Amino acid sequence: MSTSHTSVNSTRDQADETTLRFGVVGLGFGRCHAKVLSAMEGVELVAVADLHPEEQGIDLEPWAAKLGARGYRDGLRMLAEETLDAVVIAVPPKSRERLVTAAGERGVAIFLEKPFAADEADSAAMTEVLGRFPGLPVMVDFCLRHLPAVARLRELLDGPLGEGLLVNADLVLPRHDSPAWVWDPAVGNGVVNENTCHMLDTLCFLLGEPVSVQAAGGSYLGSPLEDGVGVVVGFASGATAVLTGGALGAEAMRTPATLSVYSRHGQARLTGRDHMFAGLEWAEAGAEAPVQETWQLPSRGDISAYALAHFAQSLKTGSAPSPGRAAGVRAVRLAVAIREALTSGAAVKV
Repeated sequence: MSTSHTSVNSTRDQADETTLRFGVVGLGFGRCHAKVLSAMEGVELVAVADLHPEEQGIDLEPWAAKLGARGYRDGLRMLAEETLDAVVIAVPPKSRERLVTAAGERGVAIFLEKPFAADEADSAAMTEVLGRFPGLPVMVDFCLRHLPAVARLRELLDGPLGEGLLVNADLVLPRHDSPAWVWDPAVGNGVVNENTCHMLDTLCFLLGEPVSVQAAGGSYLGSPLEDGVGVVVGFASGATAVLTGGALGAEAMRTPATLSVYSRHGQARLTGRDHMFAGLEWAEAGAEAPVQETWQLPSRGDISAYALAHFAQSLKTGSAPSPGRAAGVRAVRLAVAIREALTSGAAVKV
């Protein structure tokens, strides 16, 4: 943690040293982060902020009070008036720079909701801002890699299954599920950048650095930007992933998530719903029967609970939270490359 952040901690009572003080800015999906944090051991949700909480259906002061927090209509004011260890910034990318700067100047660690940025220019600008605070812990909310099933698969690929060679993955949102800002090229820049990025990060977590992209698809339902894509991603290791993404799903199907990996010494398959993986089936090449492992999924609103727990634990131990800012930059670069490949019909280097 940065020097200024450490000095904030040092002013607290000895009895409170292990309790992290959190704030949340942006109560769209950020309301889910706030509820998770309000119930998390070793964490105190101190304050929440949103410029227009009524647009989220929230009566701010009583809603915040139920979580044991104070409510603000200005995130900058919240950061100025509260003593915080960490803040969740869950506003659209174009509204983040001043919040990130204010948090960085105060040594407040940042849990940044995806996408990291709208496009590569925005990504470069955010990287420059964060670069002013090199010791500041920053984590991007690519929460799928923290689900127990995905973490277990990573262990298996490092162990008996060997490295992944060929992967097929599927994550497609329901149609009409995304707010309008997602489709604005200057803000969310499309569902691939804003949501399919979850699976793009998961593929990189499992297979390493991407080097090339090929893509087909387009705007099948008249969306402002592509709403369905089929993508082939090549990795530096020689592995290949085939990904289906977009927003063509049916709400009643509850956003099924699947990922099959064929590895050096075997095979595995993740399955789940509501963006999350709950089941893992795997076998070494010579096995007589597969191993079945299952986990109880949290509610859809609690999808980031494992990621937030990792973030909090990292702050307490002084270790770097993962994924950090570099993973956010990479996911934006991949989304931009997918659109370029759609337009050109050719493979694009990442």
